[in-house]
Amino acid sequence: MDRHHFFTPVRLATFVVGLSIALTIALIPIEPAETLPQVGETALDDVRAWEDVAFESAVLTDLARDAAGENVAAFVTVDRGVERAQAGTLQVLLTSISDIRGSSTTEAERTAALAAVPASPLSLRGQILVLSFTNAQWETARDEATTLLTELFTANIIESDLETLRSEIPDRVALDLFPAVREVVVELVAPLIMPNVVIDEVATLAAREQARSIVAPVVCSFREEELVFPQGAEVTGADILARCELPVSLRGVDFTAAETGAVASEALERLTPNSGGIPGDELIAVLIIAAACAVTLGAYLALTHPRAAASDRRLVLLGALIFLAAIAARWYFPAVLPEEQDKALELILPLAAVAVLATVLLETTLALVVATIVAALGGFAAMAFPDYDVTNMPSAEQALRPAVTFLFAGVAGVFASTRVERVTQYAVVGSVIGGTVFVTGLAFWLFNDDRSTIALAWLALTALLATVVTGVVTVGAFTFLGSTFGVTTRLQLLEMAQLTQPLLRRLQEEAPGTFHHSQLVATMGERAAAQIGAHPLLVRVGAYYHDIGKLAQPHMYIENQGDEENPHDGVDPWESARVIQEHVRWGLELGRRHRLPERVRDFIPEHHGTRLVTYFYRKAAQLDPDVDPTGFTYEGPRPRSRETAIVMLADSCEAVVRSSHDRDPDQIDNLIDGVINERLAERQLDDSDMTLRDLRLVGESFKVTLRGVYHSRISYPEPTAAEQERLTRSPLPEDFKAPPEPVGDLPIDGSEPPEIA
Repeated sequence: MDRHHFFTPVRLATFVVGLSIALTIALIPIEPAETLPQVGETALDDVRAWEDVAFESAVLTDLARDAAGENVAAFVTVDRGVERAQAGTLQVLLTSISDIRGSSTTEAERTAALAAVPASPLSLRGQILVLSFTNAQWETARDEATTLLTELFTANIIESDLETLRSEIPDRVALDLFPAVREVVVELVAPLIMPNVVIDEVATLAAREQARSIVAPVVCSFREEELVFPQGAEVTGADILARCELPVSLRGVDFTAAETGAVASEALERLTPNSGGIPGDELIAVLIIAAACAVTLGAYLALTHPRAAASDRRLVLLGALIFLAAIAARWYFPAVLPEEQDKALELILPLAAVAVLATVLLETTLALVVATIVAALGGFAAMAFPDYDVTNMPSAEQALRPAVTFLFAGVAGVFASTRVERVTQYAVVGSVIGGTVFVTGLAFWLFNDDRSTIALAWLALTALLATVVTGVVTVGAFTFLGSTFGVTTRLQLLEMAQLTQPLLRRLQEEAPGTFHHSQLVATMGERAAAQIGAHPLLVRVGAYYHDIGKLAQPHMYIENQGDEENPHDGVDPWESARVIQEHVRWGLELGRRHRLPERVRDFIPEHHGTRLVTYFYRKAAQLDPDVDPTGFTYEGPRPRSRETAIVMLADSCEAVVRSSHDRDPDQIDNLIDGVINERLAERQLDDSDMTLRDLRLVGESFKVTLRGVYHSRISYPEPTAAEQERLTRSPLPEDFKAPPEPVGDLPIDGSEPPEIA
């Protein structure tokens, strides 16, 4: 199909819509389901309340009620029995001491008896002092101790005041007493002071429960979208207390870590994690960007009708390259940004490889458009999908760096890969891209006020990795994509052009005439293709293989017969025509068996088009003037590209000039012009997209080539005597025959040299 007729509005609209949908899917802003952190963990992302949340904190409510209960004073009663019991104990003790003092025993015995008094509070010094007192002193001590104990128990004594009260006893003893007497009084009374106040547990508990019951529950609340736990902070619950209605009793209280952790756990239980999904506003933004890229590419296709994209599979390949670039950018950038934005790791992504693949598989101009679109998508993905916040937003140069770098690297990759002919040259392409990444990144580094050496070292490392990754991706992908989408790459053609290929070796050995004819057609076609901007290498390879079907019966074709009898002489024209037509079918079969690319196989049927097997048709017409030409017509199709049209013309021109006995330059020119005019008259070139200007340039190129092949030659003189003498001095081995005498150069096709006027 003519490429101008291929790019119909319906096909272009389908491509634009399909690419828009594909890019939207590739760049779709999916938010993952949120995973809430646990208490004590660090929040990896901001934790927000996705709806209004209010809950009663059981922990804070219990703390508030406990505080209210503790503020209620205990209910107490005074136990007078304590005073009586302690007074009785004192009197028993005093009586025992008086009895010991009044006994007639020795001093040692009285001391021992005094030490043996049950529950005696007297120390050893106190015992000695008591025994040394006079009766008057002892009576004074007894009276003071009794009076003091009675006085102390007039107050309400509680457990917490006991030590304080005992420490104050020396100050309560009469100051006019003898010091030793005062000391003994203190020792006698202090141990007997006991609490005489009893707490009313029932009444106290009831009062405190009542105080607890009137404390309202503590409520904590969050508004929709309110930040609960900030990213990077430890989940402790301290931030939650500010969002709780604390009563007065809890304000200013220093809560323990366990208490705040318990509050945080309560908050986490009430929060509903974000279930993820697709935010509507971001989806619309992505759809607009995707549609803009698709419409831009569609407009280019509509305006230029590039030949390299003039098939459905090529359009799918074009869309697939851009789609894969978008997918890679969508998922790579969030993995390295914003954490590694100072290291320029986002520049490692080999988006320039997409432009290189478009150059190798399609064409250079289209690849430049692809490089621009891919750079725009990469820059958009680098800004839209990483999780930036106010603490790590990129600077102006960091925001522009991905898009600008990918644009220049892609353009550099396109120009560097335009003439790649060997796999090893992709290392050079990768180096050009890596160098472009470094130089572009260096420009942005110079814009930065903080020109750290570490950042420059990271940029150099990034450029090196971009070189390696781009080369590996390109080499690994272009063969796979080429075979998948039916694109014949330059490297495949170069490999197939090697004369050591099995089919070409067979052609050289089994059909040498056809082989040399194919070589000459390839020479003619390659030069002509270069003149009109067609694909010279494709023409050369197509010419090599266009007649491989003759391997089935090489002896049936005149160029391979030599001096042998022509087998067609004994066959009717109809059968001869069928045999000749069969070489197309056999050629296609051999091409499939040997997995020749589709574009190379196209040369096999299209170099004959739908022409007649002219010689045998005319021979049959001599026998039957009303013969049906259908049986003598090749099945076609007619040439559908400039490359196959060139081989059709070169094949016919070479055959016509070879079969002519008159090969002077003017005759060669006339023969070539006649062949071209005949093909035009037969309408064989209607589908090939050849212009009259192209045909003129092709014809001129054929004329130059064939004039060079069939140029005039001179006759060589007889060998001189000196030559004969040298040959005599250097005899050949006995098993070699004598060489023939030199007779001059022969034409490369093996025919007789033309006569020299």
